[in-house]
Amino acid sequence: MLEKNVSFKEAGRVSRYIGKAYQMFFASLNCPIEVVEQEMEEHRHLAFRSQVTKILIKHLKMKPDTTFAEVADAMTQHGMKTSALPRIFDCNRDTTCNVSEEILPGSRLQRNLSVSDVSIIAQHLDSKAYPNLFMELGFSPQTIDKFDVDFKNKQIGVQICAMLEEFIKHTNSCPTVNTVLLAMQECNMDSASLIKAMTPTKTTGVTVCYQRNSVLPLKACDV
Repeated sequence: MLEKNVSFKEAGRVSRYIGKAYQMFFASLNCPIEVVEQEMEEHRHLAFRSQVTKILIKHLKMKPDTTFAEVADAMTQHGMKTSALPRIFDCNRDTTCNVSEEILPGSRLQRNLSVSDVSIIAQHLDSKAYPNLFMELGFSPQTIDKFDVDFKNKQIGVQICAMLEEFIKHTNSCPTVNTVLLAMQECNMDSASLIKAMTPTKTTGVTVCYQRNSVLPLKACDV
């Protein structure tokens, strides 16, 4: 499978294993240094992993026939571990979030998302790593770029709300709580806090839903 070409979504997963030797890694892939520097400068507001993802995507657009074998070789040359690469392929990935039934029952884990979930999900996402999350959720780089342009004068929370709403409304197979949690875990986001926020707790015989004080109230999505 290492002879397979790297997709954009898989590039987001590869970036998880690229470290401080990223410039040498891209040099080994014959990615021009000016491309690396330009992408890092343009996206310096993002998390390091998302910056690396942007460079990889740019490289794949220039060289769409880049294979996993080439990526693995470049990683090996610069001391990066490649043992996790097979888990990047969809066929080798977990399809259910690993969470106890006592914490989040299966019926709630597999619950279909609705627009009313947008605000609570948004407040638990890492705003500096949103490109990786939304690629994991199936957005193309072009779609993410379009949102970036359309919302360039808005706060990032407003953009994330709009992207989540787009994801929930227009994904062919209705997305579930499980779908978002898996994407968050892939992106090293705090999925535990979202699980807690979406988990009912019982007090004095009445079932209530826990939600921490929101830094992104629902009305912010309507700005």
